[in-house]
Amino acid sequence: MIQNYKKEITLLGAIFALKLLILTLLPLTGDEAYFIKWADNLSMGYYDHPPMVGWVIYLMSHIADSHIFFRLFAVVTTFVAAFVIYKIALLYKVEKTRAFFTSLIFLASPVDILLSLMTNDVALLFFSSLGTLFLLYSLEKREWFGYALLAGLFLGSAFLSKYFAIFLLFSLLVFTIFVYKAKAIKTILVVSVIVSLFIAQNLYFNYNSCWNNILFNFFARTQDSSYNIGSVLGYFGLILYILTPWGAYYLFKTEFEKTTLFKLLLSILGVAFFIFLIVSLKNKIGLHWFLIFIPYIFLLFAYLESEKQLKLLRYNAYFTFAHAAILITVLLLPTSLLKEHKKYSDIVMYTQPKALCGELEKFNDDRIFTYSYSTASLLSHYCQRDITVLFNNSKYGRLDDKLFDVRDIAGRDITLFNKREINSKELKNVCSSFEIGSFEVDGATFYSAKCVGFDYGEYKKRYLDFQNENFYNIPSWLPVGECYFKERYYQ
Repeated sequence: MIQNYKKEITLLGAIFALKLLILTLLPLTGDEAYFIKWADNLSMGYYDHPPMVGWVIYLMSHIADSHIFFRLFAVVTTFVAAFVIYKIALLYKVEKTRAFFTSLIFLASPVDILLSLMTNDVALLFFSSLGTLFLLYSLEKREWFGYALLAGLFLGSAFLSKYFAIFLLFSLLVFTIFVYKAKAIKTILVVSVIVSLFIAQNLYFNYNSCWNNILFNFFARTQDSSYNIGSVLGYFGLILYILTPWGAYYLFKTEFEKTTLFKLLLSILGVAFFIFLIVSLKNKIGLHWFLIFIPYIFLLFAYLESEKQLKLLRYNAYFTFAHAAILITVLLLPTSLLKEHKKYSDIVMYTQPKALCGELEKFNDDRIFTYSYSTASLLSHYCQRDITVLFNNSKYGRLDDKLFDVRDIAGRDITLFNKREINSKELKNVCSSFEIGSFEVDGATFYSAKCVGFDYGEYKKRYLDFQNENFYNIPSWLPVGECYFKERYYQ
């Protein structure tokens, strides 16, 4: 089969080569550095999300401690997703050539290029795709028990990647019950028992960690939501972007047979698109929200005729080449050309972190404090030292709340670093005295401050009390085992 489509396979090979180049050129991002920090502080769970991406990076770090190596997990995941697309299509009697091209259409899409980064959504896609495949195998094949065990393990791991897995689990349950009926009971029981163990692990972590995941995902990150027509239009724009305009046109012209595959896709995508539509009324939907559903979106193209699939594959490849060309051009630009950009200091920090580390060494301080989790995570990784978040009331990236006890610096002199001008009013409130300075790296100005006599009591009133009210305000109906934040500062 492959020999008959050498041109198309060559296109995919070129896309893969460009993807590897982007993976190598792209600097470590703040979110990636944050997840590496998870792995460096191995735990049963973390503040923002369940722990799976941290566990994956931890295991990979035993082979090589490099963010480029960690990104290879995302590369593997794209091929796993393509494999799952192909196998599900074959399972439900799609002709072999059409099943093959359906998977290639995904590999030729811009989504494949954008999957280069190591995020918890990549781990979610990896485990959920394989979990779904094994579940369907358990329903369709004689060796049902082994596949059911694997389905439970992978779907449980998907849940420990991100709570979005709940939407997929619900969709699969609905599909399984209505399509396979009594035949599915034994598979449902096995999978449910195993997945419940993963859920229990997460509940145990939350019970003993201030209910971090629950408070962040269902309270803190939604409290500022308001209706926005722009986010609704953006949601539909993302769907069109994933399908591509030409792909959407072909689907619009296609008649879908009411096969078992169609019922599967209707169950999964119907639930997902409806929930996302509701969420988009008040929240911006990002491309990463769709990643768990990518295999099932692209399985829609299994219904196209082979001739249209071939055209779609080529169109997607050219579209992806355009993406890659733009991205590689930007990554190869000398940073000096961007000196007038308002975020030039960010650009220098991400592209020349080692130079910044050299400057921070001059402060001769065991621990340096900064204002954002991305800065702290990035420089902690490159400088191999403790750089901790302070003076930050953001709802995001609060891992340092657990790792660092603010009481330890009461009355001490501390060093602060920031890529923006430091607010002197903040320092007046919590320092007996202070001195603000600055230094340059490749034309970008960075700022530092020496805070003398850190006033813990005043800091507690201005920051910890706010954080306690907004991020650690556990509802009375939730039982609490342990809560590091309250035990340190309020007991």
